[in-house]
Amino acid sequence: MGRLKMLLGGALLLGTASAGGAGLPMTAPMPAPTNAAAPAGTALAATATLRDPQGTAQGTVTLRQMGMGVQVRVEARGLKPGQHGMHVHEFGRCTPGVDAATNTVVAFGGAGGHFDPGRTGNHDAPTAPNTAGHGGDLPMLNVGADGVGRATFMTDKLSLTGMDGVLNRSLVIHAQPDDYKSDPSGLTGARERCGVLTRTNYAARDYALPGAQDFPEGVAYDARKGVIYAGSAQSGTIYAVNAATGAVSKFSEGGAVGRASALGLKVDTQGRLWIAGGAQGTVSVLSPDGAPVAVLETPRSPNAYLNDLAPAPDGSVYVTDSTRPAIYRVTPDLRISEWLSLAGTPIRYGPGLNLNGVVATPDGRYLLAVKLNTGDLWRIDLRSKAIRRVMGGLNNGDGLLLDGRTLYVSRNKDGIISKVTLGADYASGQVTAEEPVTGLRFPTTLAAIGGDLIVSQGQLDKLQGGTPETPFRLTRFPKF
Repeated sequence: MGRLKMLLGGALLLGTASAGGAGLPMTAPMPAPTNAAAPAGTALAATATLRDPQGTAQGTVTLRQMGMGVQVRVEARGLKPGQHGMHVHEFGRCTPGVDAATNTVVAFGGAGGHFDPGRTGNHDAPTAPNTAGHGGDLPMLNVGADGVGRATFMTDKLSLTGMDGVLNRSLVIHAQPDDYKSDPSGLTGARERCGVLTRTNYAARDYALPGAQDFPEGVAYDARKGVIYAGSAQSGTIYAVNAATGAVSKFSEGGAVGRASALGLKVDTQGRLWIAGGAQGTVSVLSPDGAPVAVLETPRSPNAYLNDLAPAPDGSVYVTDSTRPAIYRVTPDLRISEWLSLAGTPIRYGPGLNLNGVVATPDGRYLLAVKLNTGDLWRIDLRSKAIRRVMGGLNNGDGLLLDGRTLYVSRNKDGIISKVTLGADYASGQVTAEEPVTGLRFPTTLAAIGGDLIVSQGQLDKLQGGTPETPFRLTRFPKF
């Protein structure tokens, strides 16, 4: 799309939203959303209270998902008359922090830079696609002589779900107009108003983890102890989280033999914790009190990447390797070997990560495994080793959780959890719902806590560059 141009009083404006009775709307005004609670199945919505640097409430923001776009309504008070730059920023924090534009600590600097899902590093017009400029670059807010700015517009740059999702991010209004070209923020000056975009009518609980560079990948739950385990992809450290109180302790230090990384986690019927060791090609087993039980090694290879584990009813544990075309099996006496070579099978390995999340069906007949780089779900017969494609469309599928005939799939880069209803013999499946929860940051693996799910917000997309949002979080939410 080209830049939106409008003439007002002889001045050329780029992408200016209507406000305070002054200026022209970027699009036709949208009908006002109702204040009624949204029942299940209705459009996603989010709200924010805009505050000034002293913490005083000075306005509101409402976002409502409408098809492939979002309706945005803003009202801000106490501002200087004229045009003000307005953007969605990356982090859901309206706290002081460093502003990249000035490299100084400023009000609302904790919100980070502009939301940039396309990783363009380019400030641009509100009509530019997210592949060309920041997704958070919005129309300017016109403030009237009374110090009030009001705007209503539609944008397809933002969403409340998926890769362009803005739940739990911040909307910031600046002191100056936006030139829509100067990096990083269009010369918009001080941050004068800020509000965190919070999903309406939805309950979830976050558990904060202490490590600033841990990048949690695996999560598991021990119902007997009431403890959630979380493993660091970066260091291999395992944390124990009290599910009731949220208290966190270090269960096992990272860097142990065979565990410089902790990916998939599972708790077995004996209360032991199983850990997939990623590029080390190992599986570690810890006792219920954290003592080492075993470190099991697969053949040494520069291409190893043990990713997830599936305990089966017979006491065996099956392990996926995302870069070597094989599935490994650990027998009840803790011996590991290649159980199935995938060479020459319908599961063809290619660049990137291949088989990832895996679960065993409760009848002991099958494994279900998702292939991250193609989005295909596969069924593997544990007796005959026959392989059947169940379905596609689960792009960026990571962790799996099987609940009867319902399969929950964490789709990391997409920032959503998909609900799949499976057919007879697990031979077919259909996505019946997708859930962004409260704004997921590269969700990886899942566990069940009674009627709830818990997901690790791993932010693994920031491992090779970028600033993760800290503290890292596990998020617990109702099954859907």
